[in-house]
This record gives sequence, structure tokens and C-alpha cells, in this order.
Amino acid sequence: MSSKKNIKLKNVKNYLKLGRSFGTTNTWGAIFVGVLTSSVIINAKNIEPLKILADAFKVLAISFFAHAYMGAINEYWHIEEDKKHPQYKYKPLVRGDISKKNAKIYIYFCLIFAIVLSFAFYRNYSTIFLVLGAAFGTLYTIKGKYISWAYDLTPSVGAAFLIFYGATTIGQISSVTIVAAICAFLLSMYSEWVDGMKDVETDKKFKVPTTAVRWGYNHNKPLTIKDPNFIYFLIILISLDIVYSMPYFFKLLSPTYFYIFLLLVVPMQGYLVYKIHGKQNKESLRRHPIIFIGTTMFLAFVLVIDKITILGVIGIFIFVIGWVFVFSIFGIQFSQDKFLIPLK
Repeated sequence: MSSKKNIKLKNVKNYLKLGRSFGTTNTWGAIFVGVLTSSVIINAKNIEPLKILADAFKVLAISFFAHAYMGAINEYWHIEEDKKHPQYKYKPLVRGDISKKNAKIYIYFCLIFAIVLSFAFYRNYSTIFLVLGAAFGTLYTIKGKYISWAYDLTPSVGAAFLIFYGATTIGQISSVTIVAAICAFLLSMYSEWVDGMKDVETDKKFKVPTTAVRWGYNHNKPLTIKDPNFIYFLIILISLDIVYSMPYFFKLLSPTYFYIFLLLVVPMQGYLVYKIHGKQNKESLRRHPIIFIGTTMFLAFVLVIDKITILGVIGIFIFVIGWVFVFSIFGIQFSQDKFLIPLK
């Protein structure tokens, strides 16, 4: 009996790894920011905390399957490449713990169930944006990853659509939603850039046209103000800050969020610019996005701090960190990076 339970538990863990469910809160965060910046919330004098909490859980359920779809299709599509790299031997498809047939079934199940849940919870046109987000994510996996700039643009457009999806579940797209969507687009552009920097040697072998590959980067080459990769990072960062500041200058929101941005986030961004300057390695290029993405996610929820209060922002971050921590403890993660709890 105990043996059967262990087998079932192992199967569950393998499917959670296949869908990269460890990172579900990335998708959830984008969609929930959309919810919180919708016209209904932005224009409301008073919001109902219990209704917002209910929407948070609805979005989490949808995000779980939407994220699993994207994670699983990525694993399925690149299985032959992954088999050639020893560092990917822990993956369920590479090890043979999950067959390609069952992986394909899981992919279709997750996509269909995400769409069904979306329509069941929110019976309006919002599901179109969810499908568009999934479509651009799929395009990235199947084709975009091997075309210059499509590598960067396809998942970034998909991220923006997730923001729009969240907003339209309960209301309309507001000006603040558009700001959040552009910031999500720029954050994804950064993520693809830094991921390409980290894996530049592998990407060269498989002819993946990341900016790092196209611009001749390698880990022995220090990043300086003259390097196009360093300049590109600065352009993304400055663009992000300009867009993020617009609600303050156009008086779309109260100035509270902007003061927090200046006091807490700008100094952190200065530190990140300093850290990316000079010689880098895979480890430093793993750590950099943890801080950058975490800081930017903080910024996203601070946009609506007048609506959800500082306690709401703190609560969201406790939830995100808790999700990652619990999955790490049980060894359900899609990476064996050193900053994570080691797999057993």
C-alpha cells in the first residue's frame, strides 16, 4: 500500500515538474496585476477585499493550468535537445519517467482546462486574451525561439496579453493596465536577454539567435558601457522606469506609489546596474534576475497600493515566496540551480 502511494506521489511530482508548476506564480502575478489595474478597481472608491481574494484564487486556478501548458509544451518540444545535455538529466521526459504520449495528453488537458475554467469563472470576452497569450507562448516554443528578435518578442507580447486578460475578467482595460502591460513586456524582454546571456554557450551550439549570441558575448568577456548587451540592459531599465512613472506625471494615480519607487526601487536598480557591469558567469547571471524580477514584481503591485494597502502587497509577496519554498522543499522544481534547495 505504501509502495503504491509512493508511486502515485512520484507521478504527481513528475507532472508538476513537467509543467514547471514551481513558477506558476509568475503567470498568476501577471494576470492578477491585470485584475487589480482594471477599470473596476482603479475607479472604485471602495473595494471589497473578499471579492478580490476570491478573484485571486480563481486566477490562481486558471494560472496553474495555463502555466503548466506552456511549461509542458516547452519540455515536449525540446526533448531531443535536452537529452544531449547532462545538466537536464533530472527532467521527467529526459529520464523517461513520463512518456511523450502522456506528456502530449497533459499538454492538451492543461490548455483545455485553463480555457474551460476561464470561461466558467468569467463569462465574457476576456478568455480571448488568455488564448492570445498562450498562442504567443506557443509560437515562441515552436518557432520564435529560432528567429532573431522573435526569441525576445513572442513571449513578451504574450506577457502583455496576460495583463489585458486579468483586467478584462472583471472590467475594462484602464490606462494603468496599459502601463502594467508595457512593463510586463519590458520585464519579459529582460528575462529573455539575461537567460540568453546565461546560456550563451549552449545557445551557440544549437544556433539559438539570442541577443548574446548575435552580439558575440561570452562569459570571458566583461560587460562595459560600450558593450551592446550592457547598453541593451540600460535601455530596458530606463524604458521601464519612464513607463512606470507616467501615472504619476499624468496624475492617473496618487503619488504614494511613485515615492515608494524612488525611495526603495531606484537604489536597488542602481545596485543591479553595478552588478551587471564587468565579468559575469552563469551563477551571477542566475542571481541577477532573481533580484530584478522580484523588484519589478514588487513595483507592479505597488502601482495599486492605494487600493490594496501595504498589507496587501506584503501578503502577495509572502504567498509568492511561500509557493516557491513549498515546491522547493518537496523537490518539485524545473531547475537544479544552486540558489534553490537541492533535489533529493
